Amino acid sequence: MSERITVEGFVIVPPISPWNEKHRDEIWGYLSPSTFGRTEAEAWRRHVRHPHGDAGEFAQKVQRWHDQGYRVRRARMDIEP
Repeated sequence: MSERITVEGFVIVPPISPWNEKHRDEIWGYLSPSTFGRTEAEAWRRHVRHPHGDAGEFAQKVQRWHDQGYRVRRARMDIEP
Protein backbone atom coordinates (compact mmCIF):
# COMPACT_ATOMS: atom_id res chain seq x y z
CA MET A 1 0.00 0.00 0.00
CA SER A 2 1.34 3.42 -0.95
CA GLU A 3 1.98 6.20 1.49
CA ARG A 4 0.59 9.68 1.24
CA ILE A 5 2.93 12.10 -0.56
CA THR A 6 3.20 15.63 0.79
CA VAL A 7 4.55 18.43 -1.39
CA GLU A 8 5.56 21.70 0.24
CA GLY A 9 5.26 24.89 -1.76
CA PHE A 10 3.60 28.26 -2.13
CA VAL A 11 0.37 29.78 -3.47
CA ILE A 12 -0.79 33.31 -4.23
CA VAL A 13 -3.83 34.46 -2.27
CA PRO A 14 -6.12 37.39 -3.09
CA PRO A 15 -6.90 40.20 -0.68
CA ILE A 16 -10.01 39.62 1.43
CA SER A 17 -12.40 42.42 2.30
CA PRO A 18 -13.57 42.68 5.92
CA TRP A 19 -17.03 41.69 4.69
CA ASN A 20 -15.67 38.38 3.32
CA GLU A 21 -13.23 37.63 6.13
CA LYS A 22 -15.49 34.91 7.54
CA HIS A 23 -15.23 33.10 4.17
CA ARG A 24 -11.47 33.60 3.74
CA ASP A 25 -10.54 29.90 3.83
CA GLU A 26 -13.19 29.00 1.26
CA ILE A 27 -12.15 31.85 -1.04
CA TRP A 28 -8.45 31.08 -0.79
CA GLY A 29 -9.15 27.34 -1.19
CA TYR A 30 -11.07 28.00 -4.39
CA LEU A 31 -8.82 30.62 -6.01
CA SER A 32 -5.29 29.61 -4.95
CA PRO A 33 -4.65 25.98 -6.00
CA SER A 34 -3.97 26.88 -9.63
CA THR A 35 -1.01 29.00 -8.46
CA PHE A 36 0.68 26.22 -6.46
CA GLY A 37 4.44 26.14 -7.05
CA ARG A 38 7.47 24.63 -5.33
CA THR A 39 9.02 28.10 -5.00
CA GLU A 40 7.58 31.56 -4.44
CA ALA A 41 8.71 32.62 -7.92
CA GLU A 42 6.99 29.62 -9.51
CA ALA A 43 3.73 30.46 -7.73
CA TRP A 44 3.94 34.07 -8.92
CA ARG A 45 4.73 32.95 -12.48
CA ARG A 46 1.61 30.77 -12.52
CA HIS A 47 -0.48 33.61 -11.11
CA VAL A 48 0.71 36.33 -13.49
CA ARG A 49 0.86 33.85 -16.41
CA HIS A 50 4.44 34.77 -17.21
CA PRO A 51 6.25 31.44 -17.68
CA HIS A 52 9.56 32.75 -19.03
CA GLY A 53 11.19 35.84 -20.39
CA ASP A 54 12.33 39.21 -19.21
CA ALA A 55 12.99 39.27 -15.45
CA GLY A 56 12.25 43.01 -15.28
CA GLU A 57 8.84 42.55 -16.89
CA PHE A 58 8.07 39.67 -14.50
CA ALA A 59 9.04 41.81 -11.48
CA GLN A 60 6.77 44.62 -12.66
CA LYS A 61 3.82 42.25 -13.04
CA VAL A 62 4.38 40.80 -9.56
CA GLN A 63 4.64 44.30 -8.11
CA ARG A 64 1.32 45.32 -9.69
CA TRP A 65 -0.45 42.29 -8.18
CA HIS A 66 1.26 42.86 -4.83
CA ASP A 67 0.11 46.50 -4.86
CA GLN A 68 -3.46 45.21 -5.27
CA GLY A 69 -3.10 43.13 -2.09
CA TYR A 70 -2.17 39.69 -3.44
CA ARG A 71 0.31 37.80 -1.26
CA VAL A 72 2.35 34.61 -1.31
CA ARG A 73 1.59 32.01 1.38
CA ARG A 74 3.12 28.67 2.28
CA ALA A 75 1.04 25.71 1.15
CA ARG A 76 1.06 21.94 1.38
CA MET A 77 -0.43 19.54 -1.15
CA ASP A 78 -1.22 16.02 0.00
CA ILE A 79 -1.46 13.31 -2.63
CA GLU A 80 -3.47 10.37 -1.35
CA PRO A 81 -2.87 6.79 -2.52
